[in-house]
Amino acid sequence: MTTDIESFSRYLPTDQQAKEWGWRLVHAGRQNVPAHSDYPSKGHPLSYLFDKTGRRTLDEYQIVYITTGSGIFESRTQPKTEVRTGDAILLFPGEWHRYYPDAMTGWSEYWIGFRGREADRIMEAFFSPEDPILKAGQTDALIQHFDQILHWLQQPVAAKEQILASHVPLTLAFLKSGTQSESRSQSKDSALVIQAKATILANLATHTDLEALAQELGVSYSRFRFAFKKQTGYSPREFENIIKLNRARDLLLREGKSVTETASALGYSTVYYFSRAFKKQFGQSPQQWLRQQKR
Repeated sequence: MTTDIESFSRYLPTDQQAKEWGWRLVHAGRQNVPAHSDYPSKGHPLSYLFDKTGRRTLDEYQIVYITTGSGIFESRTQPKTEVRTGDAILLFPGEWHRYYPDAMTGWSEYWIGFRGREADRIMEAFFSPEDPILKAGQTDALIQHFDQILHWLQQPVAAKEQILASHVPLTLAFLKSGTQSESRSQSKDSALVIQAKATILANLATHTDLEALAQELGVSYSRFRFAFKKQTGYSPREFENIIKLNRARDLLLREGKSVTETASALGYSTVYYFSRAFKKQFGQSPQQWLRQQKR
């Protein structure tokens, strides 16, 4: 087990060049919270303190990595859940949350706060507020990486903000490597996506009500969409459209249906919308594509 760590933190002022980099490290630190001690400890800016209910809402992303001890986390989308040694907590902008160590064990933690347009893109594509507790992979390397960030924070070097910002995506990659092998919801998500795909495939003649489908599967739509895109590379609606348009080529060429019949069979409200979607996908209108295939 990791021994107690020496506490250290630093909050960085806004840097325009760092903002243009696409990633920006806002702050980072580590602290040891002994059993039966106050949390959070003193010394943090007021905007990072919890309110009277123990909650707070940030305008940035954070990673809080627990190296020893255990505690509790909850948020707007995550019910009260125990966090343990080796867990990483992901915090999202606009998502209220609260967390604290168990009074009997205390805990030691590393954290970083970050934002940026590239951060928005990666966080939306690979992580979700509804799955905020991750079992980190490569724990020794991850701790070493956090220590490297704190080392660079103390160095008077040129382009320090860019160097620090470039450490953020690697930190996320370490977390992602842990989810690939030991995700708490991976098997559940796989079953969910398999059922959703089967439902879509069985109902190509209709425009699937995806929110109703998510409800039938027992999850929120945002959770359903995130799991689906994570496993297939497509949103549910994109997947449905691609399957329908691939099926359209079979109906046109192999079953000899007209464009109007094909559009109707696949649940398009008008031939116009069908033809527009077909051309967007394949670069040709259905008539042009069919003539080319027959030649």
